[in-house]
Amino acid sequence: MTIKNLTEKLKYHFVDSTAVMTITNPVMAALETSPLVGMTNDVSMNARMLGTTLTYLGLGSLYAKGRDLSKRIFHITPETTEKTKQVHDALYAVGYLLALNPPFYYASGSRDIKEIAMGTIASASAGLILGGPAGYLIDSFRDLTGLKESERVPELVKRQNSKIKKGIATALVVVSIGVTGLIYSFNRDNSNKYNNQTVQQTSSVSSQTLEGRIEKK
Repeated sequence: MTIKNLTEKLKYHFVDSTAVMTITNPVMAALETSPLVGMTNDVSMNARMLGTTLTYLGLGSLYAKGRDLSKRIFHITPETTEKTKQVHDALYAVGYLLALNPPFYYASGSRDIKEIAMGTIASASAGLILGGPAGYLIDSFRDLTGLKESERVPELVKRQNSKIKKGIATALVVVSIGVTGLIYSFNRDNSNKYNNQTVQQTSSVSSQTLEGRIEKK
């Protein structure tokens, strides 16, 4: 493998990984900290940090290359309808997440089987919804960064110069990070409110019990 080929592969790896995490992190942070799954901010943030690290260490390329292989197997071409592309990407994402997430959540610190199962089911459900947009984002990021043109990018965007295109990609990443931070901040505020209410209720019950005992005496 020549230096040029290696550099090209690394570019694809970095761009594909960034595209995947741009859409994955905010959505999964919202799901993991929701009442449906019930993960704490700490566990969810560990999962997101571990997921991001593993994605850049190779899982991002694994996802993207697996998707490219699946497209060849099922004959998904540039001429295939957008609806069919979206369905393919959604089903591919579900299969990928069902296989990956149980050991992933265990490595993130979760030891509750129900929590792991719910997290996996929730992420697979999210994959069904977000697999299409994730695939679209991979193709779009490749186009925006000048790696490979995509027929899926709007014509208005395709006409822009490389500097503007890269600026659009960077803006999408910044928005993703900002939204993820807001989700954790919102969840922390809600947790604090819940804890304060619990403390107040416990204190109230304890006070009433103590008063009752004093009255009996």
